Amino acid sequence: MSNGRHRREERMKSLKVIFLSLVFTLAALTLAARYSPALAGPAVTIAGDPCSVPLIKKLAEAYAAKHRDFKAEVSTFSCTLGVYKAAKGEFDMGVSTQNGLTSNLPKGATNRVVARSPIVLIVNKANPVTNLTYAQLQGILSGAVKNWKEVGGADAEIKNVMLEPCVRHTISKQVVMYGEDLATLKPEKKGNPVEYTNRLVADNESAIGEQIYGYESDDVKVLTIDGVLPDERTLGKTYTFYQDYNIVTKGEPGEGVKGFIEFVSSPDASEVIKSMRHVRN
Repeated sequence: MSNGRHRREERMKSLKVIFLSLVFTLAALTLAARYSPALAGPAVTIAGDPCSVPLIKKLAEAYAAKHRDFKAEVSTFSCTLGVYKAAKGEFDMGVSTQNGLTSNLPKGATNRVVARSPIVLIVNKANPVTNLTYAQLQGILSGAVKNWKEVGGADAEIKNVMLEPCVRHTISKQVVMYGEDLATLKPEKKGNPVEYTNRLVADNESAIGEQIYGYESDDVKVLTIDGVLPDERTLGKTYTFYQDYNIVTKGEPGEGVKGFIEFVSSPDASEVIKSMRHVRN
């Protein structure tokens, strides 16, 4: 074999090694860009309250499953504090379950109502009552009805669990203002009102609480009101206890946030919303 031919073969081998090395490097970089969190963009920061955070977390998980460069960091605050922080630009977006929120936001804030959060009544599983009429509910909340035997239950004092202001005012504004002498149950210390409502009702056979539908635990029972539970057919018609599910930003959102909000408002998110027993707006 001549020296010239030998050198050409050596160069071909070198070029082949270099080519394969480039191919493997490019493949590795492509995979890293697709799957590595380190190469993803900055996380979208979301602020909410205990009544709104569970749904937005589920929606963020669903969106991230389709957009691997998306990441959300969700923080929980009391009641509407989260949306006000978002309105000031401290977070990319804020979420809250509350009616009439838009008129109470600072100037420059943008609000989108993307779903409805139904409010239901929950009781202990040992309670034989399964339904309350509107009139019976009015009597309980006003304090005129004080014993479960007056509405078909056992001989026991009715004890109200009213922990979350955003939830409890929804029913009271439609039914009757709460009586001053209502028997109430409260936890020993402050905490997550959604969890505490479930716990207090589960631990007390004579308790009744107000809860976001879909957030009740397996240890409690949901009552119908006039034989009705909320769903897409009854909500706003024969069932009227619900809150707006709000998404708040400071002005119009940036591209990363905009894509997520568009997903939340799209039919693709309907199954997630339905799974949490909320209703598409």
